Amino acid sequence: MRRLTGDYPGAAQALAEALAIFRDLGDRGGKAEVLNEAGALRRVRGDIGGARTCHRQALDLAREIGSSWDEAHALAGLGRCARAAGNLADAQAGLRQAQEIFQRIGAAETADVTAELDALTQARPATQRHDSPP
Repeated sequence: MRRLTGDYPGAAQALAEALAIFRDLGDRGGKAEVLNEAGALRRVRGDIGGARTCHRQALDLAREIGSSWDEAHALAGLGRCARAAGNLADAQAGLRQAQEIFQRIGAAETADVTAELDALTQARPATQRHDSPP
């Protein structure tokens, strides 16, 4: 909530505390969720490298524990980092993987990721799309 209201320092503090608690408890699922939230916070604050690191750690954890929901969030986060860095091809790839997982598990996030993919497809010049002739 703090990230959504613009209280970035408060959000960062709360996430650091949550991460420490989940580490102490050995709760890798909670840790993956917090890492994805930390990645989102870092991205909106402009720290794309830090955001990417958080999402990659979350992705690794999600795959280790078999959490499709956390995996999809991490992939979406990595896609958003790529978009923020101007790498539209990687952005589409990450978001498409997230979309496939969200669809498979019936997650509400499917609609948002689909909208992001549609916007990216429209933003990319035809010469950069894989479906256009050379």
